Amino acid sequence: MKFVKYLPEFGWEPTIFTPENPDFSLQDESLMKDIDPNLEVIRFPIWEPFGIYKKLFKSSSKTVKQGIVIEKSKLSLTDKLSIWVRANLFIPDPRCFWVKPSAKFLESIIIDNKIDVVITTGPPHSMHLIGQRLKKSTGVNWIADFRDPWSDWDVLQKLNISKVAHAIHRRMEKRVMQNSDVLLTVSNRLALSLQEKKFAKDVRVVNNGVDEDDFEVAKVTQKPKKFSIVHTGLLNEIRNPIHLWEALQELCTEEDGFKDQLELVLAGMVSGSILDFLKNDEQLKESLVYLDYIPHQQVFDYYESSSVLLLLLNQSENSKWILPGKMYEYMFSGKPILTLGEPESDVRDVLLECNAGEVFSFDDKEKIKSFLKLAFVNYKNGASPSKSDQVNNYTRRNLTKKLAGILDVLIPKKTVEN
Repeated sequence: MKFVKYLPEFGWEPTIFTPENPDFSLQDESLMKDIDPNLEVIRFPIWEPFGIYKKLFKSSSKTVKQGIVIEKSKLSLTDKLSIWVRANLFIPDPRCFWVKPSAKFLESIIIDNKIDVVITTGPPHSMHLIGQRLKKSTGVNWIADFRDPWSDWDVLQKLNISKVAHAIHRRMEKRVMQNSDVLLTVSNRLALSLQEKKFAKDVRVVNNGVDEDDFEVAKVTQKPKKFSIVHTGLLNEIRNPIHLWEALQELCTEEDGFKDQLELVLAGMVSGSILDFLKNDEQLKESLVYLDYIPHQQVFDYYESSSVLLLLLNQSENSKWILPGKMYEYMFSGKPILTLGEPESDVRDVLLECNAGEVFSFDDKEKIKSFLKLAFVNYKNGASPSKSDQVNNYTRRNLTKKLAGILDVLIPKKTVEN
């Protein structure tokens, strides 16, 4: 969406192809502000199996739709069956039924409108299969944009994928990598892992980022009213920061005023077991503010009123390359970021580059505690957060300029003269 917003500034006219009737568990109308009313949007019907899921697996349809196992230890036999079906029968994902009719529908549109480049973005990785068909049938230039890995994605393991299904994923991934003109991805380590497969012709990195416009409407506060630790997004059991809770418990008893000043804001989908723990903990229950889901535009107000922003990565090998989109929003706020994940990672590289925060292992309680202790001192002293100029490298406008440069090389006649 942000690429589409800024591409016209760099001489490229985007056209969007999207489902006419998608099945989404959440919709955020506040994001509509970024869509130009003159943008050409082509809509085409999609059939998804979630309607059947809702009838057969009523208790688990939400879990499966999110593409994650939220509470693996609490899954019923029906839950496990529904997840197995999703992982092993719908390959590469439940949007696979959209591939063939979409490719057929788009062939004449691409030829008649002299489309120069098709960009497919996934997951869902079914979108790349549409691009592969269009490349074969029309010869159009094709960029496959991997926002996450494919066959190496840790989500597949959590879905208990079979060896046969995994082999099919690898075969599909190989063909997409071989046939695309450019393979685009979001982090240096992920790009390196894709290059090591030796299938792709050209692997480029264009990170996620932040749109400066989103911060213009935020209600900036001079000083947070409380020592507010804010986390937005998914918080499930596999990201449960047990040692962070312990550090907070200890600080509540050791630091004068800490317990009274502490505010723990969790906004988004949060595991029931984590909420139950926090609601029943003597030290932390009065500090908890649970917001469930809030529109994207409202999260910027919480960034601005925070003292510390909390970033939790997966406790898996994949965390070395994960660069969550919200990290860039966190950085642009200028507030210190406490990240739990793999210290030797792309996240750490970017945070160090922008002097924006620290990365600690989930079990490194003493370093987590020291970070929070210093942040609390700065809060009491009224220290103002600072934002590095390096953060501007990750604005959506500058990142779109980078994408436009890749497009200009792919189609030289489109190069914009300064």
